[in-house]
Amino acid sequence: RSSEYLSRGFVELAYFCARLALIDVLYKKERPVIILDDPFPDFDERKLENALELIGKKAQQNQILYFTCHRSRKPEAL
Repeated sequence: RSSEYLSRGFVELAYFCARLALIDVLYKKERPVIILDDPFPDFDERKLENALELIGKKAQQNQILYFTCHRSRKPEAL
């Protein structure tokens, strides 16, 4: 199926996961800084919670700069 059958949030989630996977493929030995500029504007609470958990796991390997304008999008650890 094409992405037109998915909600905007699911499409954004798939793109986000694909970008993180691409970093792993392109940088096997290096650990680049990952910059995220308000990456989850269309996520519902569940998707946001899962995405922030994924960022937390990824932050154990890479330095992550995470920018957001929404207090509700702030990770719990901060």
